[in-house]
Formats: sequence, C-alpha cells, structure tokens
Amino acid sequence: MSRSSLLSAIDAALANPEKTSGEAGAQAEALLSDAGWLAGSSPAGGLVIGLDLGGTKLLGAIGTANGAILLEREAPTESAASGSALEQISAMVEQLLVAGGISRPQIAQIVVGVPGVVAADGSVSLSPHVRFPAGQSLAKALIEATGLPVFVENDVNIAAYGEYLAQGDNGSGTLAFAALGTGIGIGLIVDGCIVRGTHGAAGEIGTMPFGTDPLAAAAAHPGGAYEAAVSTGGIMARYSQAGGQASSVRIIFERAEAGEPMAAKVIDASLYNLAVGLGAVVALLDPGVIVLGGGIGARPGVAEQVSVWLGKLVQTPCRVSASQLGARAGVIGALAQARHLAKLALVATAEGEISEGAGR
Repeated sequence: MSRSSLLSAIDAALANPEKTSGEAGAQAEALLSDAGWLAGSSPAGGLVIGLDLGGTKLLGAIGTANGAILLEREAPTESAASGSALEQISAMVEQLLVAGGISRPQIAQIVVGVPGVVAADGSVSLSPHVRFPAGQSLAKALIEATGLPVFVENDVNIAAYGEYLAQGDNGSGTLAFAALGTGIGIGLIVDGCIVRGTHGAAGEIGTMPFGTDPLAAAAAHPGGAYEAAVSTGGIMARYSQAGGQASSVRIIFERAEAGEPMAAKVIDASLYNLAVGLGAVVALLDPGVIVLGGGIGARPGVAEQVSVWLGKLVQTPCRVSASQLGARAGVIGALAQARHLAKLALVATAEGEISEGAGR
C-alpha cells in the first residue's frame, strides 16, 4: 500500500471512524487506535499545538488530529532580548498544556510561525521586529526546551496555508497570500504545498527591485524598495509629501473613504504599486487567487481596488480577495501543518522509517 493511500485512509478514518472500509481503512483505523488518536473528545494522542508569533502578539492553540480546536491563548510579544522569543514560546506551550489538562505524550507535533526567513536548520534571520538568537536553530532549541517535536515556519507561509485550506472547494492548487501592514510578505502555495525556496526566502517580495531607478531605491531603502513603496511607511510618506498630516494610515484611509481628494489619490497610488508587484506574482505563478491580509491588505475595499488595477496590468485572470481568517490565519495554518506532519510521522513509524530528530 502506498503512503499516499494510507494518508488518505487516515484522513477518512479521522473524519468518520465508523465508515472506514477496505484494507487501507482497516489499517488506518488500527494505526490510529493503537496511537490513541481515536478517543473522541479526549484522545490519548494525536493532539497538536499551533503557535503564531508576530511583532505584537503570540497566538497559541491546541487542536485534535481531526481538526477540532480545543483551546486558544494570546499574549503580547516580548522581544527586548534575543532569547525572549524562545522563552515566550516555551512558556506558551506550557500554559496551553496546563490550561487544557494535557500531558506531553498526548502532543504529536508543534508548529511555530515566526517573522523572518527560516533556514533549513530552523534558524531565523531577517526579522527586524522580533529578535532571535543569531546562528542558532530555533527549532532545535524549542525541541530541547519543550521535549516535543517542533517545526518552525515563516509566519506568512503558515498564514497562507491556513487561507489555502479555508478556500475549500472554491480555491485552486495555487494561492498567494500577501500580508501588508508595517511591512509586506507573501506566502506561496503551489499544488497544495508551501513554497520556501532554496534559502527559505521565497515570498520576501519587499526586497523586489522597484521604482524608476531600482538601484537607487534599493540603496535608499535597505529593508526593500517595494516594501517602502506599499507598506505603512510608504503611504505615510506619500501623504506627507502631498501636504497632508496624519498620525496613522488608518486615518488616511478614513479620509479617502470620506472623499478627501488628497487622501484618495495617495491610497489609489499605493494600491496601484501593490498591484504592480502582485502582477509579477501572477505572471510567474498564475495563482488561482491572491488573498490580501494584514492591517492594510484586509481593509474593506482594498481587495476590490487592487483587483481593478491588476486586471489592467496582466492578461491572466486572477481573483483577489480579502483574508477569510484575519488575525487567526497563522495559528489555524500552524495547527493544520502540525496535523499534516503528525500524520506523516505516524505513517513513517508504522513503516519503520522514522528518522532521529524532529522538525527543522
């Protein structure tokens, strides 16, 4: 029996244990039963933890193998020191276990979404808002701290995975999720899988060459010329240069919606620039849908306006929609990825192929 057939049978058995059939179904049910994954609302195993660490808050949740969420917790991000993230993530895991009355052997997998580029060894770089120990694998450190299997993923990638699953039958195998706020990042799903790239930097679109003189723009904006053009800082700067004064991007959007010509012109130009970058994504990947999230991307009307510009820039049709999951996209995606990894480990164990170590 192929691994894919057994995984499909496991999914079917988790969805409805009473309707399993055939050799694959029997094997899946036996495997799940032996592992303690089929004990109703209080399984002895197969539970997963999803964590989403952002610049301002840490979201955590425990879920079952069949997709139910048992509990969720939230805490403000502590990022003053490089070790703060490791300590806070470990503390959140402990808090979730205690709150749920759950023991460590019941947890099959943890997935953590973090801002920054995640290398193959689980180390994190290019994270300006949250500090991580330089040259150290966050995944390995978390495995040692929690005593559980941990996989570390880029936060936008994991949110993209959550949004992809939320599309259900309305989606396609390819999706781009753009998180736009104080910065911009894109998570890419191709054929149902996260695209990470050789260095873990796929989707770091903020550094894309941009402007009439891309070299000068790159030199002027070390964090990325495209990010400087479309994110919060860029919108604020453009409004100020036009003669306006505002303490936040939210105020500029509200003024545009109220009919102020200057604010409307600034917002339109910013969303046009956003559409130019997304047009490159469409040309390269031909996604079935682009989902916009983040403080700016998820605002009412933004997806519709970007869609209009995108339709004028590229010939390939691409639906643009606002995030369905909002701020919970990351933690929901982390839970889903954790369930997937837990199932792979369960099958590998059954096949006698499990390797030492866990996660990345």
